Amino acid sequence: MKKSYTILIATILAVTVLCVALDAEAVPNPRAIQWRASPRAFVTSLYVGVLGRQPESQAVVNGWATQVNTTPHSRYQVFWRFVNSPEYQGSRWARQKREYNIYRKYYMKSDSWEYSVSKGPLGADYYPHAGPYTFGVAMALRDYFETFYTRR
Repeated sequence: MKKSYTILIATILAVTVLCVALDAEAVPNPRAIQWRASPRAFVTSLYVGVLGRQPESQAVVNGWATQVNTTPHSRYQVFWRFVNSPEYQGSRWARQKREYNIYRKYYMKSDSWEYSVSKGPLGADYYPHAGPYTFGVAMALRDYFETFYTRR
């Protein structure tokens, strides 16, 4: 009898966990964005990094990839199209407070920039660069600036 109850309870818990997992919202991951990848790999990484899911088809990825050329700015524009998409704007991630700014610090010795994300000023050595954004968008943009605009 105890074995039957144990199996029943285990089954109920498994079904509950499965239902919660199926009902969970996708989680964006800004660090997943591959800013220097091939256009198709970059677009696929935007699906994961911004929308928190895999693309619906390779045809859709190919369509987005045609908008990416050799300039960093084309990647920046496609990134913003994902951020401004109805799917992202309807997510709880887009409804977070826009309270994060990107700051940069210049290193004369190496003639390079370092970028950071913070809610408030980081100190006298750091200069405001862009913002305010939600945390995820700020992190993704920090990575964009570090990838293309550090002069190293």
